[in-house]
Amino acid sequence: MKKILLTLLFCLVTIISFGQTKHLTVLGIPITGNIATFQQKLIAKKFRLDTNENKQLPIGERAFKGRFSGHECSLKAYYFPDDKIVYKVRVSIDFAYESSANATYLEIKRNLLRKYKYADTKTGRSSNGHESLSALIIDEEDDILGNIVLFVFENVDPYESELVVGYEDMDGLIKREKKNTDDL
Repeated sequence: MKKILLTLLFCLVTIISFGQTKHLTVLGIPITGNIATFQQKLIAKKFRLDTNENKQLPIGERAFKGRFSGHECSLKAYYFPDDKIVYKVRVSIDFAYESSANATYLEIKRNLLRKYKYADTKTGRSSNGHESLSALIIDEEDDILGNIVLFVFENVDPYESELVVGYEDMDGLIKREKKNTDDL
């Protein structure tokens, strides 16, 4: 009887530990769960739905307005239409001056590298000559959490520059790739 209870306890602990997958976060919110829950968490962080933008978006995308890293921003959450699970987030900050976008790029890059010190990063140049950052986010236990990209766009009407921070959770990336492969 004692062996059976210990075996059941061991199985329960094993199942619970495997069920607790780590996820990439944005604004302290894990990029996972259904879009309704994700939306509630964003609203608790003072974000609001962008109703005009949402009227034009396809199913699987939802737009918000709020503040990110001290700047007014647009945030778009991407989710799977079938199960409504969030897998990707894109934050956009508009700037009237390219120099302001570049300065904020460097500030956010520095903060990302400080926060994710185990990240595998690559810098490059975009077609408009700006530096861009791509980071495979790895935690201290060597678990891959996802990808973050950071870059500046120029000449976005009516603004001159746009800074973009894109987050994609690893579980979501794997699921999206599997679905795309299954579609072939």
